[in-house]
Amino acid sequence: MNFRLLFPAFAVFLTFGAALGAEAVKPAAALCLNPAETREALSQHKFTDPAAALRSAAAVAHADPLRSRLCRLKEDYVYEVTLLRRDGKVMRVFIKAEDGSLVDARSNL
Repeated sequence: MNFRLLFPAFAVFLTFGAALGAEAVKPAAALCLNPAETREALSQHKFTDPAAALRSAAAVAHADPLRSRLCRLKEDYVYEVTLLRRDGKVMRVFIKAEDGSLVDARSNL
């Protein structure tokens, strides 16, 4: 996975995301998989590494990673990454599992 493309996408969204409004880009309800379903999906598909997605989201947001889950969002698989920001607020980031691109970021959950 090319992290050089992922970092600018996070930086742009984190910079302008507040101006767009969290409700404007909020994804539809994502159905998250349990651990057994996650292992099966990871073995069947060629997804980006979930640990790498967690680390890159945490690095770009300057936040501490809490967890990462594989979820279904319509027809796509996404990683739901939960981060704890330095100011104590929780942030949730959705990353496409296929290519590692940003789908959505929400804070103040």
